[in-house]
Amino acid sequence: MSIQILKNRLFKIIAIAIAIILSMILILHIVVKKYIVNFLDKKIPDHIHLTYSQIQVNLITGSVGLTNVGLDFLDRDAIARKAGMRLEAINLKGMGYYQALFGNKISFREIRLLKPIAEYYQSEHQVENDGIVTNDSAKERTLSIARLSIVDGEFRILGKGGDSAIFSVENLNLSLENLNLNKETIEREIPFSYGDYDLSSGMIYVDLGPYEALTLSGTNINNKESQLINLSLKSKYSKLTLSRKLDKEHDYIDLEIPEVRMVNLDFGFNAERFFLNSTLFALQKPKMEIYRDKLVQDDFKQKRLYSRMLRELPFDLNVSKIKINDGYIAYSELVKSGTVPGEIVFADLEAIISNVSNTYENGEKTEIKTMALLMGEAPIELTWSFDTNKENDAFFVSGVVTNFKSESINQFLRSNLRTEAEGDVQELYFTVSGDAMSSSGDMKMNYEDFRFTVLKKDRMGVNKLLTFVGNIFTNDGSKTDKTGYRYGEIYAERDNTKSFFNYLWLNVKDGIVNTLTGNGKKE
Repeated sequence: MSIQILKNRLFKIIAIAIAIILSMILILHIVVKKYIVNFLDKKIPDHIHLTYSQIQVNLITGSVGLTNVGLDFLDRDAIARKAGMRLEAINLKGMGYYQALFGNKISFREIRLLKPIAEYYQSEHQVENDGIVTNDSAKERTLSIARLSIVDGEFRILGKGGDSAIFSVENLNLSLENLNLNKETIEREIPFSYGDYDLSSGMIYVDLGPYEALTLSGTNINNKESQLINLSLKSKYSKLTLSRKLDKEHDYIDLEIPEVRMVNLDFGFNAERFFLNSTLFALQKPKMEIYRDKLVQDDFKQKRLYSRMLRELPFDLNVSKIKINDGYIAYSELVKSGTVPGEIVFADLEAIISNVSNTYENGEKTEIKTMALLMGEAPIELTWSFDTNKENDAFFVSGVVTNFKSESINQFLRSNLRTEAEGDVQELYFTVSGDAMSSSGDMKMNYEDFRFTVLKKDRMGVNKLLTFVGNIFTNDGSKTDKTGYRYGEIYAERDNTKSFFNYLWLNVKDGIVNTLTGNGKKE
């Protein structure tokens, strides 16, 4: 038999083998595609509706693709739409056939969701046990995805009426590495483990209730550092409209922060308790305006001090440091109708807050150090510390104000205390220690030519009698010790329907009055 005949026979054998293999692949392709289509059409639970325009299967690369996908989740009881998603495409790449056929593991190199638009509807009632139900065989299976990608997604949570979003995010892009779901992870609050991640988004909106909303123009979050861009927390209504809607006191707020940076952000669950850790929160140029209409009925609900707020958080928080750069705070109150609200301003605010935590051991303290310009002119420093673990909410505060011209707060004094002041305070020092019930401390001042003017009730003129009597008991700053100081004592009892800063103001006010009207001597 010639060599040529052998070559021809070998060629035919190879050709027939290739043809058989290709035929088997084609048949398998048809069978697998039919199986997948049948599974998607008939095996999905009745309360989940799936639609798509086209399906593509590639056995060689282990890829499955669906285009123009619609997915609706119905409430089992109410037979109403509970959630839905529309996608341009779902691409599943690199499926591990061997592990799927001969093992108990389903794996993909990548799952990619292209332009998903997802909506979730708040129910009128809570549905118990409406999560993933697993039997023993399902728990034995594992799912492994080397990379999960979401490209240009949108997500909204709609209110019970279904006509307005209480949460929304645009331009959501997510890359999540090494996602694994198995019999161990499925029992956790987050039912899967994951590795590195990278998330970015466009506009985010969060409805915070009947009066405020939070927005972000963008986010960038990864394993090492996270960035929130143009954070805004604002009242939904104007000051006048808000007051008309209130049945009890509630502050108008307008907060803007161009950038919030979080370093080494870590979050998750320890057992069933959520935790959030970070080494640094940095707030760049925050600007906050707070307005209170005192003509609205007071809110007599008991207010917690910050140490108790931290202690009673429903999750574990541990932020090593919060840093505020170039901040601005303006607080104003309307006390009498027809008058201009009194305002206090803190400009060029710099602050470092250490150990913002409810997890540290006894003895460690949260410490706050701030510097600002009171009314944009007088330097003020405040140091404040407390131990979250102390059940009595013990704290210590010390402060320094220098080069303060009292005339700068006359707008606030006219509106709130029906007085005006004149004179300069070169130096004011105070220390206060206290708890949730009461506090005490001391103060010393170096001032000159200090006098009060008491106004009439309509604030349109001077009450000469009260002004004369008041200044009889007020030392103008001429009687001091050898170093130029007058001294006073501080005592205040807390009104637990008011905030910590009201408590602090009571201490400072008591110290000023005692220093101005007392004997001025150091006890």
